[in-house]
Amino acid sequence: MAKIQELIVTAILPALKAVEKAEMEDVLSVVKENNTPEIYKNTLLGLHTNFSLLKEAALKTRTRIDDGIVDLVLEAVKQNANAGGIDLS
Repeated sequence: MAKIQELIVTAILPALKAVEKAEMEDVLSVVKENNTPEIYKNTLLGLHTNFSLLKEAALKTRTRIDDGIVDLVLEAVKQNANAGGIDLS
Protein backbone atom coordinates (compact mmCIF):
# COMPACT_ATOMS: atom_id res chain seq x y z
CA MET A 1 0.00 0.00 0.00
CA ALA A 2 2.82 2.44 0.83
CA LYS A 3 4.32 1.86 -2.61
CA ILE A 4 1.04 2.81 -4.31
CA GLN A 5 0.77 5.96 -2.20
CA GLU A 6 4.31 6.94 -3.12
CA LEU A 7 3.60 6.38 -6.82
CA ILE A 8 0.50 8.56 -6.64
CA VAL A 9 2.27 11.33 -4.76
CA THR A 10 5.27 11.13 -7.09
CA ALA A 11 2.94 11.51 -10.08
CA ILE A 12 1.35 14.69 -8.74
CA LEU A 13 4.48 16.05 -7.05
CA PRO A 14 5.47 18.36 -9.94
CA ALA A 15 2.11 20.14 -9.80
CA LEU A 16 2.21 20.35 -6.02
CA LYS A 17 5.78 21.59 -6.16
CA ALA A 18 4.83 24.50 -8.42
CA VAL A 19 1.99 25.56 -6.14
CA GLU A 20 3.97 25.11 -2.94
CA LYS A 21 6.98 26.96 -4.34
CA ALA A 22 4.75 29.94 -5.09
CA GLU A 23 3.36 29.73 -1.55
CA MET A 24 6.86 29.61 -0.11
CA GLU A 25 7.84 32.65 -2.14
CA ASP A 26 4.79 34.47 -0.74
CA VAL A 27 5.88 33.59 2.80
CA LEU A 28 9.39 34.86 2.13
CA SER A 29 7.92 38.03 0.68
CA VAL A 30 5.99 38.63 3.91
CA VAL A 31 9.18 38.06 5.92
CA LYS A 32 10.95 40.61 3.74
CA GLU A 33 8.16 43.19 4.01
CA ASN A 34 7.78 42.92 7.77
CA ASN A 35 11.39 42.75 8.91
CA THR A 36 14.71 44.48 8.51
CA PRO A 37 16.94 43.59 5.56
CA GLU A 38 19.33 41.87 7.98
CA ILE A 39 16.60 39.64 9.40
CA TYR A 40 15.43 38.78 5.88
CA LYS A 41 18.99 37.94 4.80
CA ASN A 42 19.56 35.83 7.93
CA THR A 43 16.27 34.02 7.33
CA LEU A 44 17.31 33.12 3.78
CA LEU A 45 20.78 32.07 4.92
CA GLY A 46 19.35 29.94 7.73
CA LEU A 47 16.81 28.25 5.49
CA HIS A 48 19.46 27.58 2.87
CA THR A 49 21.85 26.06 5.39
CA ASN A 50 19.22 23.95 7.13
CA PHE A 51 17.48 22.72 4.01
CA SER A 52 20.82 21.91 2.36
CA LEU A 53 21.48 19.57 5.29
CA LEU A 54 17.98 18.15 4.98
CA LYS A 55 18.57 17.56 1.27
CA GLU A 56 21.58 15.39 2.05
CA ALA A 57 19.47 13.35 4.47
CA ALA A 58 16.46 13.20 2.15
CA LEU A 59 18.59 11.75 -0.63
CA LYS A 60 19.37 8.80 1.64
CA THR A 61 15.75 7.89 2.33
CA ARG A 62 13.82 5.34 0.33
CA THR A 63 11.17 7.81 -0.77
CA ARG A 64 11.53 10.61 -3.33
CA ILE A 65 8.66 12.64 -1.87
CA ASP A 66 10.82 14.33 0.72
CA ASP A 67 13.38 15.24 -1.95
CA GLY A 68 10.76 17.28 -3.79
CA ILE A 69 9.62 19.11 -0.68
CA VAL A 70 13.16 20.03 0.31
CA ASP A 71 13.96 21.09 -3.25
CA LEU A 72 10.99 23.44 -3.47
CA VAL A 73 12.07 25.30 -0.35
CA LEU A 74 15.65 25.55 -1.60
CA GLU A 75 14.51 26.79 -5.00
CA ALA A 76 12.31 29.48 -3.45
CA VAL A 77 15.11 30.58 -1.12
CA LYS A 78 17.64 30.73 -3.97
CA GLN A 79 15.25 32.65 -6.21
CA ASN A 80 14.56 35.23 -3.50
CA ALA A 81 18.25 35.52 -2.65
CA ASN A 82 19.15 36.08 -6.30
CA ALA A 83 16.42 38.68 -6.65
CA GLY A 84 17.70 40.49 -3.56
CA GLY A 85 21.37 40.21 -4.39
CA ILE A 86 22.01 38.02 -1.35
CA ASP A 87 24.94 35.61 -1.44
CA LEU A 88 24.00 32.28 0.13
CA SER A 89 27.53 30.85 0.29
